Amino acid sequence: MPIVLAGLLAGCATWSGHGVTVSPAHKLRLAVLPVQREVVIDKLQDIESVPEPAKPAPDQARVIDAQMQAVTAEMTRAVETRLSASPYFEVVPDAQVEATLATLGMPANAPLTPGQIENLGRELDVQVVLAIRLSGYGQLKRQWIAILIGSGVGEGVVQGAVVAKATQSAALGAAAMLEEIGQEILTWGGGAHLFNEHYSPVILEGRLASTADGKTLWSDTALASIDKDALKKLPEDQQKKKQVQLKVTSEKAERDLVDALEKAVKKQLPE
Repeated sequence: MPIVLAGLLAGCATWSGHGVTVSPAHKLRLAVLPVQREVVIDKLQDIESVPEPAKPAPDQARVIDAQMQAVTAEMTRAVETRLSASPYFEVVPDAQVEATLATLGMPANAPLTPGQIENLGRELDVQVVLAIRLSGYGQLKRQWIAILIGSGVGEGVVQGAVVAKATQSAALGAAAMLEEIGQEILTWGGGAHLFNEHYSPVILEGRLASTADGKTLWSDTALASIDKDALKKLPEDQQKKKQVQLKVTSEKAERDLVDALEKAVKKQLPE
């Protein structure tokens, strides 16, 4: 169940006003920053199918950190590969991006300021920089549950209005609205724990910035719960492993985010 939450973070309608012109004849030269990990993993069992110990191992935090570093590094490479295959982008290799960040003394795992984005753009000769945050991995954050409930409430209000108009009955409209809102609260409120248990949600937040002024051109969020079609192609003994589920779900979220970015670029093409 992939979800792209557009509109949570606003981007610029016209990129040319920020020094970025999109043309069918020229690809946008782009740098992908290392994926930043925002999500906090408390237990190894949240990201890997291993027996639950009687008490946490003393080095569990170190093991989790090492595994998540590997996860974000793989995500960075995967997004770079997908964008390199796009007709819209010329992507700077991640090794070159990381080396330049180190040379300039910029953080590889923290947001860059507009001024730092401009400096990075000059050093790498790129027009845009893509920053990605991993804000959900194997679990939904409380604030995300609130957002999803809120979006469901909004949908309930709209649905109620539609029913009321179609039936000319305010009572039926109110009933439809309350039913929709109730379902959303049950699903994303009381069912959040079960959702985390039975799915492997991955949330990626993307932000594209102009290196001309450091301003945001586009931003979007992709949430994928699980990719059942991809899992079915794997051996049965692999399908139930948490780390395998998270990997295929991550690939789905990466694909959704790149697709959303490509759609944004298409809207900037001259008619």
